[in-house]
Amino acid sequence: QNQRKKNTMDVVNLAAEQEVLKRYEAASKAREEALCCPVEYDGKYLEVIPKEILDRDYGCGDPSRFVREGETVLDLGSGGGKICYIISQIVGSKGRVIGVDFNPAMLDLAQSHRQTVAERVGWDNVSFKRARIQDLHTDIAALEARLGNQPVDSYAAYQELEDFRTASPPLIADDSIDLIVSNCVLNLVRAEDRAQLFREVYRVLGPRGRVAISDIVSDREVPAHMAQDPELWSGCISGAYEEGEFLRTFEGAGFHGVTVEKRDQEPWQTVGEIEFRAVTITAHKSKEGYLAAKTAVREIPAIPGKAIPASPVIPEIRRKAAPAVRKRAARFSPTRFTPTRFSPGGPRRRGGHSLLNSNASV
Repeated sequence: QNQRKKNTMDVVNLAAEQEVLKRYEAASKAREEALCCPVEYDGKYLEVIPKEILDRDYGCGDPSRFVREGETVLDLGSGGGKICYIISQIVGSKGRVIGVDFNPAMLDLAQSHRQTVAERVGWDNVSFKRARIQDLHTDIAALEARLGNQPVDSYAAYQELEDFRTASPPLIADDSIDLIVSNCVLNLVRAEDRAQLFREVYRVLGPRGRVAISDIVSDREVPAHMAQDPELWSGCISGAYEEGEFLRTFEGAGFHGVTVEKRDQEPWQTVGEIEFRAVTITAHKSKEGYLAAKTAVREIPAIPGKAIPASPVIPEIRRKAAPAVRKRAARFSPTRFTPTRFSPGGPRRRGGHSLLNSNASV
């Protein structure tokens, strides 16, 4: 019975994955409104990006605002390339941007305008690679080239192919990335591949690397019958992490200072009684990186007649928080973690973050 259930789930997961490929291939050719949330980007970075890319962009946040000049940035699930081309302008000529996507149609859209954007910006620092974001080691282009020359027609040939794959240099090298961004893509990764996804994210980040992730989360666990619906999965709905689980997953993967930077008050979609909304989080690979960022001096312009508060927590958040948010937040303990920040170690308890003491919109 357990084997039959596993086989059924394998079929369901394959169907969901194929639906994602098919749906986003169509969305690369004509805009699909159901795949995106309203997001405001800095208009000055959009001027050089072709309208075709802007019209076929699908996301739920703007992780590009956490990018710094000169960095090497990896975009997981880069789609048509919009975020990559925004980041290209922020990192400057000395920075580098790598977009990774599995969908050939989306990669073609992004690649087709690379030279145009480079000429408008004044430098060419963006590259796109085909890979599954949960497997940043395998170079699919190299693998397919080898298959074209040496088809697999026996187990021995398959073993040679696997040896070639594992022995090849990783597509994204260890400790090579300053910042990983992703925009509404992690929820599309199959549940059984998510542990590997976080291992890969951790592997490729440099010692003081960090992540800035925008994604869709749910206010409660998604039931199995919804998770098995390919259309809901490909629509960034039924694959959503429960929001507390989303934060705990980063903590469990070894990240420090997990912070909710933005949390939409209004749900993007409500299916049954489950609310799905966009959040943006940041986190650091190392404790040293987190502490360095925490203690960094930021220049804040003075406002005449106004004192700059010592704490980044805005007192009005607690007063203005909606009753439903207060009720939900009361279930989380504010004692183990600094506001909305997770640090590995110590006794675990469910939740562990306070929506009232966050950088989130409430």
